[in-house]
Amino acid sequence: MRRAARADAQQILELVAQYAAQGLMLPRTLDQIATRIDNYVVAVEQSGRVVACAALEEYSPSLAEVSSVAVAPTHHGKGLGSQVVLGVERLARARDIEELFALSLTDNFFLSLSYSPTAISRYPEKLSRYEALTKSGVDIVPKRCFQKVLGTAWAAPQLVEKKASLKQKKAG
Repeated sequence: MRRAARADAQQILELVAQYAAQGLMLPRTLDQIATRIDNYVVAVEQSGRVVACAALEEYSPSLAEVSSVAVAPTHHGKGLGSQVVLGVERLARARDIEELFALSLTDNFFLSLSYSPTAISRYPEKLSRYEALTKSGVDIVPKRCFQKVLGTAWAAPQLVEKKASLKQKKAG
């Protein structure tokens, strides 16, 4: 896992585009990715091929969104999504951002990374961006919103599934 480089922009676009085509994430252009390349974190194969990415979208000096979280279908289940999100969190800490939010169609992923459910209405900046996109013809799929206040101490996340398994073992 590493910070993205300008040379990664086309591969990030290809990764994000496959999910955007399914309506699972917002579309991005090559220019949008290239101009914000310093906000991206990627996971790469030994060959250098980008297989996962995530981005930090800053809304204010203290608030940012974890966006464009994508993992190549051939690499699902390997923890790469978690790794790139944690990389984005490190980037946010380095920029002194205090609060992150993320939108997702699934609950467990962000819950496993210590995010808490919240209402998207807490983020009028995101709502106004959605409104502008809707007016331009982009269909917005409703997603659940999660939030995390970044502390100064970093701790490894615990997987939600493992906690449930441990409870079952203790009960059984």
